[in-house]
Amino acid sequence: MGLFGAQPKQEPITTTPFEEEPFDEIPPLPKANNNTIIAQGITFTGMIRGEGNVQIEGRLEGEIDLNGGVTVAASGLVKGPIAADAVRVAGNVEGSITARDHLCLERTGAIHGDVATASLIVENGRLDGSSTMLAVAEPPRSRESDISVQDLQFGPDFELEAREE
Repeated sequence: MGLFGAQPKQEPITTTPFEEEPFDEIPPLPKANNNTIIAQGITFTGMIRGEGNVQIEGRLEGEIDLNGGVTVAASGLVKGPIAADAVRVAGNVEGSITARDHLCLERTGAIHGDVATASLIVENGRLDGSSTMLAVAEPPRSRESDISVQDLQFGPDFELEAREE
C-alpha cells in the first residue's frame, strides 16, 4: 500500500529482445592425455595393455604391455613382466623387461630379471639378470633413395672411368 492509502503507480517494464550470436562451429574438446599414474599407497593387481604412458609410484602385481612408456618411480614396485617402447626404472622391478627403444636404470633402481632392449643406460643401479641387445629398427627406405653409381655426380667435370688392370 502506498503513502496515504494511494496505490503506487507501476511503470511499464521494457525488455530488449535476446539475439543469439551465430557461431561457425563448436570448438573441439581438448585431447585427453594417455597418462596413467598408480599412486603411492595403491596396489594394482592385473594386466595393463594399450597405448600411453604409465607411472608406477605404488605397487603393481601383473603384466604391462604398452605402446608407450613405463616409469617406475623410486617408491614403485612392479612384480611381473614389462614390455614397452621406453622404460625408466628408479624403483624395483621383479620380472623381465623388454624395452623396444631404450631402458634407463637409475641409481636408485633395481631390476631382478632379464632385460632386452635396443639401448641400455645404467646409472649405477642394480641389474640381477642377463641383458640382450635388440637390433634397432631402421625406418623403411623409399625406392627413390636407391641410386646407382652411374647417377652419382662428383663435380662439374668428373668422369667415371673404367679401371683397366
